Parts: sequence; structure tokens; C-alpha cells
Amino acid sequence: MIDVSQVRYDLIAFPPDGSELHLVPLATKLTSDEQPGELSVRVTAAFQNQQVDGGRWLHEFLPNGARLQLMADEGQGFIEVWRGSEFKWLNRDEGARPLTITAYDQLIYLMKSKDDRFYPAGATARTILTDIAQKWGVPLGTVDGPDVALGKNLFRAKSLAEMILDVLKQAKTRGAGKWILRSREGAIDIIQAGQNSPVYWLRADESVENAEEEESIEDLVTRVQIMGNATDDARSPVVATVDGRTEFGILQELVNQAQNDSPDVAQTAAQDLLDERGQPKRTRRLSAPDVPTMRRGDRLRVTAGTMDGYYLVAGISRDALAGTMSLEVEDVE
Repeated sequence: MIDVSQVRYDLIAFPPDGSELHLVPLATKLTSDEQPGELSVRVTAAFQNQQVDGGRWLHEFLPNGARLQLMADEGQGFIEVWRGSEFKWLNRDEGARPLTITAYDQLIYLMKSKDDRFYPAGATARTILTDIAQKWGVPLGTVDGPDVALGKNLFRAKSLAEMILDVLKQAKTRGAGKWILRSREGAIDIIQAGQNSPVYWLRADESVENAEEEESIEDLVTRVQIMGNATDDARSPVVATVDGRTEFGILQELVNQAQNDSPDVAQTAAQDLLDERGQPKRTRRLSAPDVPTMRRGDRLRVTAGTMDGYYLVAGISRDALAGTMSLEVEDVE
């Protein structure tokens, strides 16, 4: 068991001059974010810009590109929980001279880089994902799959993150389950969600500070129309209509048949839209004392508010100095 009252962090900077600077004693803010739909974990830290060893100002040790390492101690010694590079700094010459830095793990390069890639029908999701990582020189750690074969994939001017998320979505629709990419100790892990051990139990009577559940149809789609090629008067005919839960009214999206390989693929794309957005969206959030090793994709048990069962961590935000975390969880599929 973790004694959350004993959790400690150490943020270490490695400036280009080869020195090593421990930043937590100087920090006024230290947060991390690992959110749904994003690959990279973002770390934000704020300090009072001050003179440190040798009389140099703190900002001189923290240029863009500086390497950073976040360590955490859950009672058994410090271990690495994040590794990345600084991508932005802001220094204000006012009051206490605040200095803020923003850094990301190496998956940011897949989010910020675009490419054209083609994979023939029959290539497995694992093959595609590892090819993308190797193309961009990202080291691979644990790669468990997914080994399901996909259809033809042609990506044009897409970010590598968009390609990856699309491949994972395709694998899921073909029965492979939910898979995630995570950066760990400088390498990429491709693992199935919910395979973590131990599985933490967050309870209202012990650890959960607040819990909420929300259901919304603001992004709901109840009908998808498949559009054919435009006629001479520039109008696109409706080739087919796929209905979902129209009891909520008609909330319509379009699929262009010409942008798909065949009418069957267009029909599948329409059904995929309904599978993804055809149900009311339920969002569950809770706050609890921080568990530094908990990651997006981990399975946990929750008994708080209207939640009672096992869930997957969909997103997680941490306030390392306050020792708290805010979670968004989703159903285990």
C-alpha cells in the first residue's frame, strides 16, 4: 500500500553545460497532464526567477530543449515517472520575477510532426505502429501488439499522432480491444489497457475527495448520410442513410463516398461514426490524493458517488506540490 502522505517528487534539470539542478525546492507550481486524445504527457512548473549556484539566474539553466526528469517516491525510494524536454519558457520581469516552463515527453514529436504514409491491406496494427516509431527514431520498449490485420491505410499530411490514434481505433473496431501508447523511461510502450498491477481502489470513505458523473448529447450523432459524387449543378446526391438513436432527434453527419475506397468502406465509415458518437457521452471525474505511478490506461476500482466498479483511467492531472490528482475515468470494455 502507498502512504500518500509520504509521496515526494524531485524534478531534475540537465542544462546543456552538463550540470544537474534539482528544481522542486525552488518550485511554486508543479503539475502534469495526461489527457484523452493526446499522446504526450505535459509537465508545467513555475518558479521565482532567482540567482542560483554560481550567481547565474535560474532561467539561464532552463533553455528550450533542456532535458528534464521527474522522479517520485511512494515510500520505497525515488523512481522515474516522466522524462522529457522543455518546449516553452516565460519569464516576467515583474514582482517576484515569475518563471514558467512547459515540457513534454518524447511523444510530442509524434504529435507535432506530419508525414505521408501508406500501408497495404493485411498489415497488422503492431507493424504500422512500430514502423511509425522507428521512422522517427523513437525507441521501443514493451510492444505487446495489437496483432490484428487492418485494411489499406493511406495517410496524407497527417500528424503521426493522428495516424497512431486512427490505427488504434481501427484495431479496436476489429476486436483487438483498447490499446495505448505511453512513454516510459525514454521508450514507447504499446500495451493493452487495463493490464496494470497492482489495481488501486479509490473509496469515498478513504481516498476520494469528490466525484461527479455527467451525461451529455451535445456531441451526439443520430444519422449519417453517405454522399455520392457531385452532379453538374454541384449538388451531391444522398447514396444511403444510416440511422442511430433518432429518438433524440436528427443530429446529422456526412460521409463522402468518393473519399473512401468503395461503397462498402463508406458504409463502414458511417457505422464507425455512429459507434463512436451515437450514444450519449458519459463523463466521470474524481479527485483523490496523488498516486504518482498511476497512468492513463490503468484499471482501477472506484466506489464513490454513483461509481461502483472497475474503470480505466482516461485522463489524469496532477498537482505534485499539493499531492492531489484529478481523474477522468471510463468503463472497462
